[in-house]
Amino acid sequence: MSEIFTDPECKQLFWQARGLPDGPAKLQLLEQAVQLADALGDVQAGYLIREDLVEAAVFNGFALKAITHFSWQLGQFDRNPDLYNERNLLWSYKWIISNAMDFPQISRQQLMELLSDMRDRYKRAGYSERTYYSYLFTLHLHTGEFEQADEYYNIYKKMKREDISNCRACEQDEIVGYFAKIGRYKEALKAANSIINDKISCQKIPHLTLADLLMPLYQLGRQGEATDYQQKNYPMIQNNRDFLRSIGQHIAYLAHVDPFKGLELYERHAAWSFDCESPLDRMYFLASAASLFTVLAQETTEFQIRLPEQYPYPEHSQHVSLIAEQLKMMALELAEQFDRRNGTSYYVEAMAKLAEGLSVA
Repeated sequence: MSEIFTDPECKQLFWQARGLPDGPAKLQLLEQAVQLADALGDVQAGYLIREDLVEAAVFNGFALKAITHFSWQLGQFDRNPDLYNERNLLWSYKWIISNAMDFPQISRQQLMELLSDMRDRYKRAGYSERTYYSYLFTLHLHTGEFEQADEYYNIYKKMKREDISNCRACEQDEIVGYFAKIGRYKEALKAANSIINDKISCQKIPHLTLADLLMPLYQLGRQGEATDYQQKNYPMIQNNRDFLRSIGQHIAYLAHVDPFKGLELYERHAAWSFDCESPLDRMYFLASAASLFTVLAQETTEFQIRLPEQYPYPEHSQHVSLIAEQLKMMALELAEQFDRRNGTSYYVEAMAKLAEGLSVA
């Protein structure tokens, strides 16, 4: 691998980044290495570095960076397919499609074109359509078209797993989230058993799963278990902005059981919601936080909220009801963008309910 590099500084940056844990520092070094490789016209080094950069961006909350750099990779692969690892590219493609759904400016037609392109590439590489159908399931979960999601779920779950399939933990977590989203809480908990009890895991699991279970457990009257999961899960996710939506789920849960602790989490992470690259994650966080401030507005306590610098109305800091209204409005503005893209009314309805603390979403 190292012989690909023609420049020692570029090579040093790459290997230095590889020695770091996932996080902003690693991503920054990889971006520096890519910029240097591009400036030198070293396409092969730029491609190799981008393999790591795309992964680091995906798992640290910088989906737009990942999409941009993957698009470059795709173009280079198509020009010289013999130079690059096809399986690595096809594996990364799944991350890109999943993250592309988070951006309402990427049209539904464009999403379907991406899926079709991935399907064709997988077929040419000798893979089945299992991954294609699994992402049709994911897409319809995103749009709130649950009958269609169920249809595609029943197709892909009958197909044989391949080495290119998503890991078992990720697939199982998505099923947990599906049942939680449609209010089938007991089925969500049952689906989570293989993650919680059998301890199947990956880079994001059980982190996402535990957050998904907080409100279902609360709704089923199992608050003790929910609190145990909340206390176990939060340290796993508190330092990674890629889990902003999950942190929102913690805030939505704490709004019901310990709103002042929920306020601590909001003040700690609110700034992320303003520079988060994912509009979907931002929307969920804002609606979850709105539910918290709706509850706090019922308290007789006087507040002095530490709002992030990016919050548009600093004078709201002593008026939790105004914060609740503002955050709900911001969430609904994003929800409207998603619904226009999707051709549904799902997100406006779901975020309105979440902001009032009436649903899991």
